[in-house]
Amino acid sequence: MNEQYMVIDIAGTIERLHLPEAMIQNLIKKTLDSDMLENANQAFLAGDLAQAQQAIHTIKGTAANVGLAGLSQLALEIELKIKENQYLDFTLFKVMQEVWSTLKNNNS
Repeated sequence: MNEQYMVIDIAGTIERLHLPEAMIQNLIKKTLDSDMLENANQAFLAGDLAQAQQAIHTIKGTAANVGLAGLSQLALEIELKIKENQYLDFTLFKVMQEVWSTLKNNNS
């Protein structure tokens, strides 16, 4: 797994949102406990690229907001592939699932 996708920017998020670190950590945990990844997965399995793109876009923005910079970057890469090529890169999506799982385990 590419380590660049594991980057978490707590300091930058604290500075940007003016929230204490404990609150940022809680937001990260809630993000990783959410059903966003499952929503994307269901859309991909159904072959609904528009819904998949929306789900990935949501992951991208939410991850960026809470400091999950690497996850946000990965979501951007997947979103661009969908927009440009109108297909899902399952290799990148599998990487996202692995990154999500690792981040979740490290932040539980």
